[in-house]
Amino acid sequence: MKIHRLKTTNQTPRVIPVELLVLHYTAVDLHETLAIFTDPDSGASAHLVVDTDGQVYELVACLNGRALRAWHAGVSCWQHWQGLNDCAIGIELVNFNGNVFSFTDAQYRSLQQLIKRLQAHYPDLHEPERIIGHEHIAGFRGKADPGLCFDWPRFYRENYPGMAAPQRPGVCPTPLQERLVRLSASEPESAAQKNQFWQSVSLLTETAISLVKQCESTSK
Repeated sequence: MKIHRLKTTNQTPRVIPVELLVLHYTAVDLHETLAIFTDPDSGASAHLVVDTDGQVYELVACLNGRALRAWHAGVSCWQHWQGLNDCAIGIELVNFNGNVFSFTDAQYRSLQQLIKRLQAHYPDLHEPERIIGHEHIAGFRGKADPGLCFDWPRFYRENYPGMAAPQRPGVCPTPLQERLVRLSASEPESAAQKNQFWQSVSLLTETAISLVKQCESTSK
C-alpha cells in the first residue's frame, strides 16, 4: 500500500479524539477528488482517499496517531454523537456511485491495512461498531455512501474476524438503485464529462433519498 501525502487547507487545525471511522464514496475520479479536497473554496476534505488501484492519499493528518479535524461528515449524528467531524476519521473510496459500481479488491486490501494501522493509534477502532458509512450518519439528508455495492460482510470478515458484524443497511431504495444502474448505460466517455455526469447523478440521488426520508418522517 503506497501512501501519498498532500496538503489541504480544508481542515480545522485541532486534534480530535478518534471514536469512529466513516466510509464514503467520491462520486468522481481520483484527479477530481483531489482537486476538490485541495480547493479552498470547496469546503470539503477527508483524512484519506483510497484509489481504485489501492493507493492511499492522506490529506488531513491521522496515520501517525494525531488526527486533525477534516470536513467530511457535515451535519450528522450517530447514537449519542452529533457532528461527527469532531470525533471521526473519514475515508473516501474512489467510486462514481457506490450504489451502482462495485469497489475493487485493491481498495478492500488497502482498507484492511489502514484499519490495522489506525487501530494501533486509536483503541476505539478495535470495535466493529465504530465503523460506519456516511449514509448511516447523514442518510436523513440524502447521503447514500458508501452505498449498496459496498460489501460490509466482507469488510467485517477481513478486519474483525470472529467478531459479530453490525448490520449496515444501505439507504438507497431498490427502485432508485435500478434506475441508477440503467442510467449508467448512458454515461459519457470523456473523463471531464463523466465526472460532471456522476456528480449530477449523486446530487439527484441525495435529493430523492432526502425526500423519501421526509415522507417517512411525516407519516410516522
